[in-house]
Amino acid sequence: MSYVTGLIRGKTFTIFIILLIVLSQAGFAQNYINPQAMALGDAYSSVAKGYFSVGYNPANLSFPSNYKTYINLAGLNFITTNNFISLKTNAKYGGKDITANGGKLQKELISEIPNKGWRYNSGINIPVPLLNFSTGNKAFTTNFLYITDYYFSKPALEFLFGGMEKDTEYDLDLRCDAMTAIEYAYSMGIPYNNMALGFSLKYIQGLGYYGLDPNRSTGTVSVDTILSGSGNYFFREACGGRGFAIDLGIAFQDLNGWNMGISISNFAALIKWNYNTLFSDIVGTSMLKFMGGQLKSGNPGIDLDFEGESYNYSFLINDVSGEKFFQGDSNFSNSFFSTGVIDTTDTSLFKVRLPLVLRLGLSRQINNDVLLVTDLTASFGDRLNYWKGWRCSFGMEYTYLPSFPLRLGVSFGGLSGWEINLGSGINAGFIHFDWAVGFHRGLWLHTAQGINFSVGAYLTRKVKSLK
Repeated sequence: MSYVTGLIRGKTFTIFIILLIVLSQAGFAQNYINPQAMALGDAYSSVAKGYFSVGYNPANLSFPSNYKTYINLAGLNFITTNNFISLKTNAKYGGKDITANGGKLQKELISEIPNKGWRYNSGINIPVPLLNFSTGNKAFTTNFLYITDYYFSKPALEFLFGGMEKDTEYDLDLRCDAMTAIEYAYSMGIPYNNMALGFSLKYIQGLGYYGLDPNRSTGTVSVDTILSGSGNYFFREACGGRGFAIDLGIAFQDLNGWNMGISISNFAALIKWNYNTLFSDIVGTSMLKFMGGQLKSGNPGIDLDFEGESYNYSFLINDVSGEKFFQGDSNFSNSFFSTGVIDTTDTSLFKVRLPLVLRLGLSRQINNDVLLVTDLTASFGDRLNYWKGWRCSFGMEYTYLPSFPLRLGVSFGGLSGWEINLGSGINAGFIHFDWAVGFHRGLWLHTAQGINFSVGAYLTRKVKSLK
């Protein structure tokens, strides 16, 4: 029996296995995705209207639209994505002994793992019916968020899958965040000629959280003439919390035929967990238990109640002969030590920051039927479904049949790597229905490494014409 196989079967690195099974659950925080924005590849900051402007550019509330009032009836926005696994990958490696035939599949698997490591994200965003609306230059929005974000560094996966080499130190970098929350926002646009300013004041009601504390979760293993290593991972939970954030925007209309928008989202965004509020006292541990139940459904061996406790896991590998290690000696258990301590009384307050997001958008109405849009987005953090770096998006809306608009979009960078999106809608007087679907890092269902889907319905009221 190889060292890694024995390590896994012996449940020495329990936290590794807990996180590895997360594909059994679904948990969007990159923005307030909606069907129109999704279909346009998220290139939406210069064309969003009504309450759809919130999360993209609140300054757009200042500009006239075909409708004075927007009221949400229902909606669902879903994403699941990663940068490695697809149905094709699963068919190749799933359920197979990767160490057979001299470890041929094992070597192929390790070579295909991205150098930046493996990251898995999922999310659900549900706009609460009737509590997302706008009239004139003001909007009020209420969204339920369920977010999961997991990361394994490539060295950690190489170690886990037995792809170790001599004279190498393996950094066992792991990240884990899962959160449910309700986010309320009051937004307003302030017009000035063809320019406008806007802001959103956001209150975040935390319902449940679990994750690894990034400042207290590290581990390394060195493989040389001897094998040695140590690590500590602090897993914490919270049943309630609250936070605040500000979005700011500026927009311009008709700059030589172009519309432009610039916005900053999540300015000073911070959530304090284990902070009791009246709402969290009413909800209690029910939401956290639901989140934990989703995680435990893929790994029933998890011995956590998800009632707000913390779990501290540590391991130590004493010096082991490298010769015996690479020969797969079965007596390694005498040299490996691990402890796991559950603290059911840990109610200490801790903070989670939401990454800052910068957007620059341009759009142009080519003719009566064709609208072209583009956005350049930068995220300044790698947490809670935000991906640090730049993202470029392009979209087109075709309205030859105004009651049945067609939308296409592509984007490069960010959480989904690259994606292609399409969508449409039905505009039946004051009732509107939109849908969109997108594929990540693949054009076909079996090669795609992620998918997003969005549907929504809303009511509108037109601006009264002057006679």
